[in-house]
Amino acid sequence: MPEWVLLLLGYAVWGAVVGLVVGFTAIGKALLGTPGLIVLFGMPPVLAVGTMAAAGVVMMATSALQHYRGGTLVSSIALRFSIPAVPAAYLTARFAAEINDVIPIRTVMAVVIVISVVLLFYRYVVVRPEPRVLTLPRWKLYLSPLLGLLLGALMGATSISGSIIVIAFIMVLKLPSPQAVGTTSLVSAVSLLVAAVAHFGQANIHWPALAGLVPGVMLGAALGARNVERVPRQALRIGILVILLLAAALIMFE
Repeated sequence: MPEWVLLLLGYAVWGAVVGLVVGFTAIGKALLGTPGLIVLFGMPPVLAVGTMAAAGVVMMATSALQHYRGGTLVSSIALRFSIPAVPAAYLTARFAAEINDVIPIRTVMAVVIVISVVLLFYRYVVVRPEPRVLTLPRWKLYLSPLLGLLLGALMGATSISGSIIVIAFIMVLKLPSPQAVGTTSLVSAVSLLVAAVAHFGQANIHWPALAGLVPGVMLGAALGARNVERVPRQALRIGILVILLLAAALIMFE
């Protein structure tokens, strides 16, 4: 079998693994997928970020569609979050290479992982909260645009999306885990779309890798999102922590 075919299959398998994880948790596209491209396939960091951002659009859109059908998507939060996140993501993606020269993407990702693990470990292992019921008081709607502006800027520069958003939705806006995952999928898809456009303009996309990743991520994301409600919430929470720890290991190995 030709080497390029094996490489394409390798990208597809990696995309399916990442897509499945994202469908269940909305976490892993960048914190797991991008380090995988760097470590497993030897891709330069900025190119890996751009490629994973483009693949992430398909992945998150597929996941969001399944969550919408399953009723685990909060459209009012998604809209208010996305409006400021879109321009912020575009601008930081447009200047991702320059940002990487000042603050290495690897360093930013490592910091995000550490903060994410600490916060979620405290909530899921130490506190072990009871399942929440979805409520939408006004303060959640008012706070969503501010979170969108801050996290949109981080998404554009690093392609990290699901992890930081789902943590913000769970820890700050206090959404139930399934709704946090579903809403994260939609706002990530929208923000990553504009980020991918910016990366395309800067030639930060590896097209052969993208061709292999897209079929895999579509399949994996659809399967994960379709079955998210069948997974016990505590198992979902522990899964998020394990994914983040795996991503941290990949970053340190690289």
